[in-house]
Amino acid sequence: MHIGIDLAWNTRRRTGLAAVDDAGALVASGSAVSDAEIDDWLGALPAPVLTVAIDAPLVVPNATGMRECERLVGRAYGRYDASCHASNRSIPYFDPPRAWTLAARHGWATDPSHQGSVAAPAAVEVYPHAAMVGLFGLGRILKYKSGPVLGRRAALVELLDRMEGIGVLCLLANDRWREVRQAVEEATRPMHLDRVEDEVDAVMCAHLAWLWHHEPQALHVFGDADSGYIVAPPAPTHPATPRVAATKAASAAPGPTPPAPVTTVAPRDDDPVAVVDVVGRPTAWAGGTLERAWKDAVRRALAPHRVPAPWRLAVELEFRLGADQRGRNEPDLDNLVKSTVDALDDVLGARPGAFRRRQADDVRVDRIVASKRPVRDGEPAGAWITLRVSPHAW
Repeated sequence: MHIGIDLAWNTRRRTGLAAVDDAGALVASGSAVSDAEIDDWLGALPAPVLTVAIDAPLVVPNATGMRECERLVGRAYGRYDASCHASNRSIPYFDPPRAWTLAARHGWATDPSHQGSVAAPAAVEVYPHAAMVGLFGLGRILKYKSGPVLGRRAALVELLDRMEGIGVLCLLANDRWREVRQAVEEATRPMHLDRVEDEVDAVMCAHLAWLWHHEPQALHVFGDADSGYIVAPPAPTHPATPRVAATKAASAAPGPTPPAPVTTVAPRDDDPVAVVDVVGRPTAWAGGTLERAWKDAVRRALAPHRVPAPWRLAVELEFRLGADQRGRNEPDLDNLVKSTVDALDDVLGARPGAFRRRQADDVRVDRIVASKRPVRDGEPAGAWITLRVSPHAW
């Protein structure tokens, strides 16, 4: 059997589970919450496990920052909106990663050079969004994870249609798959989609596990077993859908161009609110014109996101300094952090009270992890910014 697991980072969230047989056909799918439920589901499978593909950080040795494999996937798939979230051991959910402990508990080998067998099953980390872009030739990811229910439902229906085109999965002959499809098509509330989207992702992961075992040349290892890795299709070469394509007609019409849609979130405690790559010259506080330009770049990158009170945030910043920011021109990290967090005024809203100028409500930022480094070959200067819900309750 080849298993797909869309693994929640903790035991309060739903985990999607799926299994395909050695011919690639879907045999079983469902969901679980606790580790014991996952173990019971795996134990009830009708055949031994050979390969497991897990959508969750698996090998996470780094104390802070972002794994190199996440950067590599971002370079390959970022223009399709399939960049990775940053994972490191400073985040409680990854110290140790739940996927790592799951693999250790079941005796799954986590080195991507290992070929799975009944005696020693293999487990690899995968990323379904990148896989969908690579396998289906998508111009951008299908956005079925968040947003208005009608848009989510349409995106998820498109995904189901595309997955049904994968012949070896034999989805149309699977009773459970038909139930999932009916639930999606009849969904009227976000919770109706929440109940099945993890299971759909797990089916995609199971297909990736089957591919990894039978057609490994169709996939690529981004990273390595020591620093962390993600298995996905090779870097795509087809064009990405331009972000402005959907608004060209509107901008050509008389009258003002409508603003970009804004997502106001009531996030869950392990969800990233946003993961963005800001391109620009990171500039420290009191940097004058250059600081204003940097803040504007941060605001543009985070423009679609709003986090209303009382939600509190943890902020992760990885600054990429340009070639001219060396020696005497190298900015202090604390001042880079200040200028960037000050630019979260649209995300957080204004701090309540009477002030001479608008101030971001950044008193709600409970945790900041920051690092800086020089740009690498081919990289633009800028910063990766990840916003998460703070694990602290107030």
